[in-house]
Amino acid sequence: MDVTANGMLGSVFRNLLNNAVQHNDADDPLVVVDVGLDGDRVTVRVADNGPGVPDDRKMEVFGKNEKGIDSSGTGVGLYLVHTLVSEYGGSVRIEDNDPRGAVFVVRLRRAGRGADEE
Repeated sequence: MDVTANGMLGSVFRNLLNNAVQHNDADDPLVVVDVGLDGDRVTVRVADNGPGVPDDRKMEVFGKNEKGIDSSGTGVGLYLVHTLVSEYGGSVRIEDNDPRGAVFVVRLRRAGRGADEE
């Protein structure tokens, strides 16, 4: 499945995977990546069993220089994820994982598909 993106797409998933590992406080950390096709969109889900993201922070974490209280990161990674995915005409959101953790859901246009075909 080809998507509309550029060479920076790797940075999107590198940041999501690094966050899923670095911020995981579970005794047995687990990260699961799932890819699916939904019409003219490809959906990639990066799920972990860490502490999750509180509802009131689910949009804020994508802001420039935003980072968690205990984060040693720069606060740029998720901002870059959001910026790049938006530039590709896609979207990114955070859902709760069951029973614990976060799921970052990235939706990208399939290559060769117009924005009006969503």
